[in-house]
Amino acid sequence: MGLLPAGDDRGAGELFVGDGVRAEGWYRAWAGDGLTVVTCDFTILVDTLFGIDTRRYLTVRGPAASEGRGGAADPVAIAYIETREGWVTTPVPAGSHFAYAEVEYFEGSLRGAFAELGWRSIEGISSLLAETRHSVGWAPGVLSALDEIARVNPAMPGAELVYEGAAKVLLGSLVGTATASLPESHDDRVGVLAAIELANARWREGASQEEAASVAGMGLTKFKRLFRNTTGSTWSAYLTARRMREARVLLASGKAVAEAARKVGYRSPTSFSAAFSRAYGVSPHQFKSETKARVVEVASE
Repeated sequence: MGLLPAGDDRGAGELFVGDGVRAEGWYRAWAGDGLTVVTCDFTILVDTLFGIDTRRYLTVRGPAASEGRGGAADPVAIAYIETREGWVTTPVPAGSHFAYAEVEYFEGSLRGAFAELGWRSIEGISSLLAETRHSVGWAPGVLSALDEIARVNPAMPGAELVYEGAAKVLLGSLVGTATASLPESHDDRVGVLAAIELANARWREGASQEEAASVAGMGLTKFKRLFRNTTGSTWSAYLTARRMREARVLLASGKAVAEAARKVGYRSPTSFSAAFSRAYGVSPHQFKSETKARVVEVASE
């Protein structure tokens, strides 16, 4: 993307700077034990096709102050969490500006942190946080930890300790956020997370709500209430959203609509198209065509 290693850099982590042709600005990454801290402020100068394998990590990002904006951050300073699956390719148009502080957590560091929730893997908890990020109140500390990371001078002695310390505070805040969205009873927490695990394992072929309630160890009425309170979604809507996210990746990678429909568990391309249109406001054919046009346009540059 036009960001090159800076060479002799005495700060914490590794610094990359724009080459002045494809990008200008800077990007710094520090790798800790099971996590990566990133701060950056750069602008893409030419249309670029960007791809990255983002499998199995949890990202928490907040806007950082930008020199290009007089030191003021974006007006909406909301941390967000995302999980992605597999190789993601996206066109980045010229003029795109990025200024943020971010912490990426990998499975090893997350497993122990979320153990108190009765969970063995990050998949269920990261899915829960990703699904509910627009509807839950973030625990105090999420944005303050990101701000601490953004403000540290990487050249000062011990800067890496600030990065790691703030990242641990942030992880603690995420645990608090997840805990707040789950039922108070430990058994009910474990039950809801078990249902989310079932959804992650069976999203393609589908699993009935009755199966989910059974896995959760609850009656159907109680399960419906707790699952919706936790995720903000019904069971069927949760599975559909999961399918649609996968469908976008498949269509963007060039798969035919019928093939994408089959791979995400739809026997009928017509039913798939209707569900996709309801989710994103455009048909799968339109989405695929628009994505292909953007990729061709960027690649031709």
